[in-house]
Amino acid sequence: MLSPHSQENKGSLLAMLWVFATFNILFRDIHELTTASALAEISSGYLNGNPVTEEVLFAGSFGVVLYLLAIPASFALPNRAARILNMIFPVLATIGVYLGQPSDPDDFVFATVEIFTFGLIFWIASRWRVTEPMSKNEASHV
Repeated sequence: MLSPHSQENKGSLLAMLWVFATFNILFRDIHELTTASALAEISSGYLNGNPVTEEVLFAGSFGVVLYLLAIPASFALPNRAARILNMIFPVLATIGVYLGQPSDPDDFVFATVEIFTFGLIFWIASRWRVTEPMSKNEASHV
């Protein structure tokens, strides 16, 4: 069973939370694109009053790539590296949500769920007790 208190399968639990966060972000974007006002605003070159530039699009794509990278990395990286990644990426993701500045009530709902999920990922990773054997190099320095 996936439990935030169990030390086993932490990578699986964290990956599942990253999938949830990514779906939440994608559904918010899809939801936003169904409104005529959002489409008109994007067509004007602005979104939520901010100019949509190549740099802004790059930053957004970089953020989504981080979310997607966190999914396989939570499984594939050694536990210590996965723990560190899952403590750094949620902080970056939360900054990204904050910079996105929700503009209407449904965006606030999505942003709240995203921030809660990133906080949960950070909390679980911070309590992940990694008990990997030391390498020969590390053992010789002890």
